[in-house]
Amino acid sequence: MTTGENSSRACEVCSGLSDSEYAYSKFGWPEHDTFLPDAAQNLVIVKDLRPLGSRKLQLRQCPACGAWFLYRTDYEYLTNGTEDEEFLTRLTEEEAAEYRNKPE
Repeated sequence: MTTGENSSRACEVCSGLSDSEYAYSKFGWPEHDTFLPDAAQNLVIVKDLRPLGSRKLQLRQCPACGAWFLYRTDYEYLTNGTEDEEFLTRLTEEEAAEYRNKPE
């Protein structure tokens, strides 16, 4: 599967995703929660770079056009609840190859 700037920008699955997406939630403050776009749920996990970790780092790919994305999460435990963050970053073919070639 090959990707191109034009094919991913016109893709029915991932064209609504920016080059960088961010979501945040804090326990007890749902009015401040943000979410990744729905299209992010349609990306396929190609490689889980931290399969046993509590903070996710995953290489994901669009099933329609083959565009690559890096998904990661972070959190902070606080006395009154946690703060959770999600990051989704569009990758070039070269950047994705670096993650694909990392040993497991």
